[in-house]
Amino acid sequence: MNTPTQTQTSVMRLRGLAALLVVFGHSFHPPAINQVQYLLNPAFLLISSATVLFVLISGMLFGSVAVPRVLDGRTSTQEILRRRWSELSGLYLTVGFFLAVVIGFKEGLREGINPLFHFVRMMLNGGMAHSYWYVPFFLLLMACTPLHVWFCRQKVGVQTGLVIVGLVISAIIHRPDAYALFGAVHSLVYYIPVFWFGLMLGGNTSALLNWLRHKELPLLVAILCIIAIQTVIGQDQVYLTSFGERWGSFDLFVIQKVVFGLLFLSIFERTKQMEMPLIDWISRHSLTIFFMHPPILILMMWVPNLSGFFVPELIALTAFMIVAGLQLHKALIRISQRMLPTDFAIFSSRV
Repeated sequence: MNTPTQTQTSVMRLRGLAALLVVFGHSFHPPAINQVQYLLNPAFLLISSATVLFVLISGMLFGSVAVPRVLDGRTSTQEILRRRWSELSGLYLTVGFFLAVVIGFKEGLREGINPLFHFVRMMLNGGMAHSYWYVPFFLLLMACTPLHVWFCRQKVGVQTGLVIVGLVISAIIHRPDAYALFGAVHSLVYYIPVFWFGLMLGGNTSALLNWLRHKELPLLVAILCIIAIQTVIGQDQVYLTSFGERWGSFDLFVIQKVVFGLLFLSIFERTKQMEMPLIDWISRHSLTIFFMHPPILILMMWVPNLSGFFVPELIALTAFMIVAGLQLHKALIRISQRMLPTDFAIFSSRV
């Protein structure tokens, strides 16, 4: 087995942190715990919207691995889409499909919506559970590979200008409501400048990490300033918006999280010689954790606030969702391998 380079270690640890923050952010959702997010601001602003980090890291990996292969003809957009679909479709068409059927018909009947239409909409936008919206969005993002390759062929000045303009557009259109009918398209427009910034970093990761060394303090100050501005302008919660719903205000989450990603890349680069078994373990299982904790969360919405302090419940629920999600994934792999031919197992251990 190849030993990860120090550069890979820094990026992979950021992915592990992103997965941990996503699950921890979702642990606030049970009704008995939900009110604490208002009490913990602005700390909640710092830990929320961590999916931006996944998009940034995806861009870095795509820029360093996939783009060179596309440029020299070793792979194509169709091949990239096929691989991504093969990795994600198993969970989406089984766990996602089951949740869409149950939730679609339950909520549809309760809210007077055509259950079949509700089901189809969730399959299109991934609205059946937290994190599942990422699948249709990411497949759309991969379908734009020719556009990403065109971006990589531009001069650095042009790339920088496109990223800045894109981030301004993201701030104007706001973080998308992934449960809207065209939520995947909204997500594509919102996140593509983050992905492109990742493309820029992916081709120059070593130089980036060298530049980031000892930049922790100014990056931290920048994040605190952005959070202060978010609070002042009334963006003290994580808002999910339909396209055009909040014209006239700016969503600074996307910018805050990009700076957050640079801060922790700098921290992980400085501490790359240290042993971090928990973060490294979460990083190895990050995609499984990302997609398997939502079904567990649905079953744990009854969690009470026994301590009155909230934090013990948040930590316990986060740990339980991670461990139970991984165990559920293993169980589903075993079931699928017994029911289907080995080469047609619907749950890949790579997820």
